[in-house]
Amino acid sequence: MSTLSAPALAHKLQVFAFAEGARLSGSAYFAGGGAATGARIEVRDGDGKVLSELAPDGEGRFVYTAAAPVDHLILAITGDGHQAEWRVPAAEVAAGFAPEESPAPETEKSDGGQVSAIIDKEPSSVPANAMAALDPALESAIERAVARQIRPLREQLVAAEDRIRFQDILGGIGYIMGLTGLALWWKSRRRSGRP
Repeated sequence: MSTLSAPALAHKLQVFAFAEGARLSGSAYFAGGGAATGARIEVRDGDGKVLSELAPDGEGRFVYTAAAPVDHLILAITGDGHQAEWRVPAAEVAAGFAPEESPAPETEKSDGGQVSAIIDKEPSSVPANAMAALDPALESAIERAVARQIRPLREQLVAAEDRIRFQDILGGIGYIMGLTGLALWWKSRRRSGRP
C-alpha cells in the first residue's frame, strides 16, 4: 500500500505566487522540488475569467502584471492531468495601484474670497502628528520591499509542508514492521493452541 502512494506524492504539483505591487511572481514545482517546466499557468480573476496563460521558465518561475487590484487565482496545469492553485488576494495586489484620492476638506470663505478657516466635519481621534500620511509612492515602495524580503520565507514554508521527510519514511516503515510483527505473533499463538 505504501509503495503505491509514494509515486503519487513524488508527482504532486504545487504552485506558489505572491504580489510585488502589481507584479505577480511565482513558481510551479513538484513536491520533491523539481521544477514544473512543462506546466501551463493560467491567471484568473475572482470570477474565474482567464486573464492570461503563461509558460514557466526553466526553473518553473513565471511573472504576470496585474491590470487591476482584484483577487487572482493562479492555476498550474500539467499535460498529464495534475493541477494546483494559489490565491493572491486583492489586498496584496492593491499596493501596485494608486490609492483613490480622498475629497479635499471643505473650506469656509470670507467676503474677500480668501480662505479663513478649514472646517473638519468629523473630529479625529488620531493625534495631529500621527495624521501625517506617507506618500503613496513611498508606501507602495515599502510594501514591495517587504514582499521581496518575505518571499523566500513563504516559499520555504510551502515547500517544507510538501516535502516528504526522511523521518516520515522511517516512521512509516517502522509502523508497517510493527504491524507485521504483531500479526505474526498472533498467528503463532493461534497455531500453538494458546488462548
